[in-house]
Amino acid sequence: MFTRREFLAGSGLIVAGTLGGNVWGTNPNLDTNSIVVPVDLGKVTGALPHFWEEIAGSDRVVVGLREQWRQDLVRVHRDIGIRSIRSHGLFNDEMGIATGPAHQFNFLYVDQIYDFMLDQGVKPFVELSFMPEAFATSNNRIFAYKGNTSPPRNWQDWHDMVRAFADHCVKRYGAAEVRQWKFEVWNEPNIDFWAGTQEEYFELYRQSALALKSVDSRLQVGGPATAQLGWIPDLIHYCAARNLPLDFVSSHIYPDDPQERIFGRAKMYPFEQVIPRGVELARHQIETSVMPHLPLFITEWSSQNPAFIFDTIQNCIGKAEALSYWTFSNVFEEGGVPSGVFNDVFGLLDQWGIARPSLHAFNFLHRLGEERLQTGVGPVLATRRSDGSLAILVWNLLPAADSSSVANGNPMAANAGGNSARDAELAVTLQLRGLSGRTQTRIGRIGGDVGSALPTWRAMGNPQYPSRDQLIQLRKSAELPPPETRALQGTEAEEISLRLPPNGVAMLEFDR
Repeated sequence: MFTRREFLAGSGLIVAGTLGGNVWGTNPNLDTNSIVVPVDLGKVTGALPHFWEEIAGSDRVVVGLREQWRQDLVRVHRDIGIRSIRSHGLFNDEMGIATGPAHQFNFLYVDQIYDFMLDQGVKPFVELSFMPEAFATSNNRIFAYKGNTSPPRNWQDWHDMVRAFADHCVKRYGAAEVRQWKFEVWNEPNIDFWAGTQEEYFELYRQSALALKSVDSRLQVGGPATAQLGWIPDLIHYCAARNLPLDFVSSHIYPDDPQERIFGRAKMYPFEQVIPRGVELARHQIETSVMPHLPLFITEWSSQNPAFIFDTIQNCIGKAEALSYWTFSNVFEEGGVPSGVFNDVFGLLDQWGIARPSLHAFNFLHRLGEERLQTGVGPVLATRRSDGSLAILVWNLLPAADSSSVANGNPMAANAGGNSARDAELAVTLQLRGLSGRTQTRIGRIGGDVGSALPTWRAMGNPQYPSRDQLIQLRKSAELPPPETRALQGTEAEEISLRLPPNGVAMLEFDR
C-alpha cells in the first residue's frame, strides 16, 4: 500500500519524561500488559484548548457542491466541533473563477459552497491554489483532477484575482466575518505541488499578501503551507527582510514523512513521536526567529488509529494553535473516484456517511473538558468541563514495530488496525482521587469490532455496492453502542480497572 508521499512521487516504550504522552509496548511473556495511573480530579494543571477542532481538511473546494460532502460536514461540525474547513483547488478551472474573459471573475460556485458552510457555522480556511490554466506557465498538473502547479505568466494576473476574490468575500459576508478567516498561500510548494522555485513561491506569497491586505489590512495571511515542516525559517526571514505581512505560520507533517528531511537524520524518533517532535521543532523555529509570537497551524496530519490520535493530541498540547486532520470526508478524488463503499482513501467517514473509528475518536476528544487535571505517567488524559463534570481518556497504543502497518497512523488506511493477540491487551488501573461523592461512571469504548462497520460488511460477503437496506445496516453497525454504566462507592477515592484491546481506547465520564 502506498503512502501519500509515495503516491506523489510516483504520478517500544518511550521513557517517562521524554515526551508528554507515552507509547506502551507489550511483553510477549505475559498475557496482558498492566499499568497503574494515579489521577487527581481535584488538581487542575492547565487549560485545554480544543486546538484539534480549529480546522479539518477536505479534498478540493468544488466537492463542496456534493450532497454527501455536505452531509459529512454537518456531522463533523455537530459531533466533533470542527470550526473551519481547508480545501485545495479554489482556483482550479472546474471552479470557473478565471475561465472567462480576462479579469471578469466568476464566483458563483464559491458563493454556493461558502454560503452552505457558513450556514452550518463552519468557516472557510482559505487555501489559495491552484493556478488557473489561463495564467499558467506550463501544463504541470497534480492528481486526477489536474490541478495546475505552475507559477503564473504574469504576476499581476494572480494579484488581481486574489484581490478580486477577497473583495468579493468582504462585500458578500462583511469585513467582520472575513477577518476571522485564514488565507493560506498555496499547498506544499516544496514538493510536487509547485513547479516553480522557492524564490518564485516567495513572490507568489508576496503578491497574495499584498493583494489581501489591499482589500482589508486586517485579513489574515500565512504560509508556507509546506510538506515536512519545510521553509518555515526561510519564509519568516523573507517577510521580515521586506516588511511583508505574515500573520501565521502553517505547515504539514505525517508520521511516515522522511525524518532526514525534518530532523536532519533518518529514524531519529519512533514512528509515534514524529508528529509531536516535529511540531516542537517548528515551534522552536518560530520562537527563535525575529517573529517569535507567530501562531503555528499544522494544516495536515492524519491517522486512522484512535489510540494514535489520542496520543498525538496529548503530546501536542500547547505546541500549536491548530492541528488540522486530513481529511474529514471520504468524498476525496486525488487518485480518482474512490472504489467501493470501503476503501483506503482519507476520511473520518466512509462512503454513504458510514462512520469510521477515527470519527468516534474525535467525538471522544470533543467531549473533553476545558481544564486538564493531574495524572501520573501513562496513556491517560483527564479533564474537567465548565459544568464541573469530568471526562477521562485512556488508550492502548502499540508501537509500530509490534503491529500491522495500518495500526499506527497509515493515513490511507480505513480501519483502526486492531491486533487480536492477547499479549497486546493493556490492563489499566486508574487510582482516582477527588471523586466528590460521585456514584457512577459511564464508559464508552472504541476498538476491535466496536465502532466499525467492517465486520458487518464482511458478514454480508464484502459487497462492493451494498443495497440500500444493507447501507442502513452498515451505518447502524458503525455507531458506538451505549456506554457501560459502572457503579461507584461514592467515596473520595476509588480504583477503576479497564482492559483495552490493541489500539483500543476508552472514555470515562462522571456527572457533577
